[in-house]
Amino acid sequence: MADSQAPSTDQDTVQPVVLITRVGSWVGAEAAVHFLKRGVTVIGVGSNPDRISELTCALAKLSHNKGKFIPCVGVLTSPELQDQIVEHIKSEGQLTAFVHNVGAYEPPNAQEREPIEQWVALQKSLLEALPMAHRVRAFLRKQKGRVVNVASDDALTELPNHVALVAIKTAVNMLTAELALVEPSITSLAVHPGIWPPFTSTSASLPPNTDKLQPAGELIVDLALNAKHSMSGQFFMYSEPEFLKSSTS
Repeated sequence: MADSQAPSTDQDTVQPVVLITRVGSWVGAEAAVHFLKRGVTVIGVGSNPDRISELTCALAKLSHNKGKFIPCVGVLTSPELQDQIVEHIKSEGQLTAFVHNVGAYEPPNAQEREPIEQWVALQKSLLEALPMAHRVRAFLRKQKGRVVNVASDDALTELPNHVALVAIKTAVNMLTAELALVEPSITSLAVHPGIWPPFTSTSASLPPNTDKLQPAGELIVDLALNAKHSMSGQFFMYSEPEFLKSSTS
C-alpha cells in the first residue's frame, strides 16, 4: 500500500505523531498498540479518566513498545483540551495521521445505557471531534497526512439494537467524502476494520477468510501510515482483497 504522495518531511529525522479519539474503546486501544509497535508517538484522547489511566499503565508494560503514548483526558469541544493537544503535536514531531474513532463505546458499562442515552453519546462522538479536526488540519495538510474515520458497513452489521450506531457510522462515510473534497492534499478515508470477536458468539458468524484478516488495530495503522491518496473519499471493508494477509506470510 505504498503511497506515491508520501509526506514531504524526512521521516528519518522527524518523529511521526498520530492523534486517536476515543482511545479508550477496544478498537482505539488496539490501534494505539500497533502504532507504538512501529515507533509512532500516539496522542490518545478519551473522556473516561479511569479508563485512560488503566490503558496508559497497560501500554507502558508492553515489551515491544517502541513509541510514546501521551494520554489526554477530556471532551474534545473543550478549547483547553484542544490547546493541550496542539502543544503536544508541536513539541513531539509532525502530525502524520488523525484516527477519528467515531461511534465507539468507551467502557465501563457503555452498552448498558438506555437507547436514547446511547444515541446522544454516539452523536457526540461524531460532532465533538470536528472542532479538533479543524484545529489540526493545517498540520496534516503540511505533511500530506491522512484522516482515518473508523466506520462500519451500515447494511450488513446485523447487530440488534444498534440502529443508532449504524446511523452515526453512515454519517461518518458522508463526512469522509466531504473532507476529501475540501482538503485535497489530505488523504481521507473511512474503514470498517472488523467487529469480532467482541460482538460475535459463534464461529459460524465469522466472515470468510478470517485467518487472513488483519487485526482491526493493525489495519487502521497500516492505512493511517501508508494509504494511497487515490483511496481518499472512499469507504473500505476489512475484507478488501488488498487488505488480506498473504497466504505465504
